[in-house]
Amino acid sequence: MKDTQSTRLSRREALGMLGAGLGLFSISRGPRLAAWGIQAPNAARRAMRIPKGAIIRTILKDLPPDGLGNGAILFHEHMSFDSSFFEKMRPAGAPRPATPPPRSYLENVDAVTEEVRATGKEGVSCIVDGGHADMGTSYANLRTIAERSGVHIVASGGYYLQTTYPADVAAKSENELVEGLVRDAATGRWGAFGEIGSSPEMTADERKVFRVIGQTQRRTALPIFTHTSHAGCRKCGLEQLDILESAGADPQHVCIGHLSDITDDTHAETHKDIAKRGAFLGFDTVGHRLAQGDAKKVSLIKEVLDAGYEDHVLLSSDFASEPETKFNGGAGYSSVTAVFVPKLRYAGVSEATLHKILVDNPKRFLAFVPPKTS
Repeated sequence: MKDTQSTRLSRREALGMLGAGLGLFSISRGPRLAAWGIQAPNAARRAMRIPKGAIIRTILKDLPPDGLGNGAILFHEHMSFDSSFFEKMRPAGAPRPATPPPRSYLENVDAVTEEVRATGKEGVSCIVDGGHADMGTSYANLRTIAERSGVHIVASGGYYLQTTYPADVAAKSENELVEGLVRDAATGRWGAFGEIGSSPEMTADERKVFRVIGQTQRRTALPIFTHTSHAGCRKCGLEQLDILESAGADPQHVCIGHLSDITDDTHAETHKDIAKRGAFLGFDTVGHRLAQGDAKKVSLIKEVLDAGYEDHVLLSSDFASEPETKFNGGAGYSSVTAVFVPKLRYAGVSEATLHKILVDNPKRFLAFVPPKTS
């Protein structure tokens, strides 16, 4: 830890300073940082490369990036499912339950609002919901949560996995699906496409969906975040990025998800390969009981940071676990800031880097310039 605090510039620090010097946009200091124990870095370190005219689209209104303040931004959580989603995800061959499954707590808008409000008081200013229609997400509930909690909510859309697709994914042409997503993104005030998933062995329809999402990003400029297998799939993220880029997506507004779950790449070579292409790295299962333990996730992030890719790291918890909610004594949506960030700090990650990962990077990921309409 002493080595990381020495006066010699590491490659990571040098690249961070270079990136700051090239920045086109800077954010203001705010009171939120103190809530999760991070000091605001100096102005040069806080500079961000966000183009003029960029916005972040929340479910209630469009905001300039600095409109989110200085709180932490969680780029992939879940605040609305219904029981139909869990039935769709039932493993093939598993017996159906004898009685209907109980309602998910994520159908209880009052309970979720209280969870989100409490997390907002602890320093989180914005949460991106990763659900959509084929996952049983209620956009009306998301609007209510945003209105009542005081936390900015970004809604997303698209398609999840083959097992959840509606029949029209196979039946419609790619152009028809693109037109539908463009329309739904506008009417639903989506601020992103996500989480867009693929199986460990990508199906033909999943390839089709990734092409469609890439084409739709060209039309809308909305950022994309993905789902890869929680079992850890080294090839999946690169395969997703290949298809998205071939369809015209901008990798600087793509985040490949669940990279914290990769178990057979201790030096994070997969992560570095993705970052080299300009995409964000989604460490979005941290701070709670999902996939491998936090110690290994910290180690992967340290490998990425030491290689100079701190501008590409995003954190979230993919939270949807009732036993770990605040009302059951857990950290809830504060899993990242209350549980995982202290582990990064103990591992020697600097305050400036933590600020970049929690505030600057997600703003840069979510910010887009709306295309001009004729």
